[in-house]
Amino acid sequence: MNFITTKYDYALDLLEDIVKADHPLPTDLVICSTREDFHDQLLTQLARHHDELRPSATSPAQDESNGEADDVSPTGRSHPLLAPTLQVLSASRFCSLRFCPTTTVLRGYLASYYLQTVSKSSAPTSSFEGRVVILNLLALHHGTSEFTLQGLSQTLATAVSAAHGAKRQLELVECRDIHDPSNPSRGPALWQADVQLLSGAVKIGEGGASWGRRSISVMMIASRWFQIRHPGREDKEDRSGSLFDKGAATEDEMLV
Repeated sequence: MNFITTKYDYALDLLEDIVKADHPLPTDLVICSTREDFHDQLLTQLARHHDELRPSATSPAQDESNGEADDVSPTGRSHPLLAPTLQVLSASRFCSLRFCPTTTVLRGYLASYYLQTVSKSSAPTSSFEGRVVILNLLALHHGTSEFTLQGLSQTLATAVSAAHGAKRQLELVECRDIHDPSNPSRGPALWQADVQLLSGAVKIGEGGASWGRRSISVMMIASRWFQIRHPGREDKEDRSGSLFDKGAATEDEMLV
């Protein structure tokens, strides 16, 4: 089953959820950015988390004593991911990170994902063995010639094929930019964006120019392969619902 999850505001929230899972699954977290950008997002949010826990107004003497207390007793003060607990150490064994800073690198990684997974597996199985989580796939395409029906369909189809071949559950997550939370080019709001049908590199005749300029929502494109997980809803509710009203057979649905 393939899902779109919209409950995570920031990347750190996603990592925390993976670590806190009662029954951790082998998880390949594919991050659509450079390692440096990803680390910057995490460190910035961790710093803000630490600042929120500190008293708003203290004397210099209190600051010094609080600093000493933080050093000797971080419990309750630091973020759960920074605490060297057995749960964190155990969860880290099940999660691997892959960085794909461009659409070309992402598609290349997904195209070879099945072979990489099979080489690690000791024996074939008929059940799903884990999951693949792709972080900020839409943000990676946004602002490029691939942010179209044609470009997104190619990437999504490649991801679905890779996960299915490796018997992994596929999950897509879009998180906001910690430095600019209202940035329209980042976060779950991108699923509601409209894109053109064809990339700018495709040449079409004069008669098809108006058709080529038509647009379709990203959510409509993804509905071919994915169901959506809303915050606070159970999986069984997700399976019964769809990304859009299937009773409305519009011309846009036929384009997907």
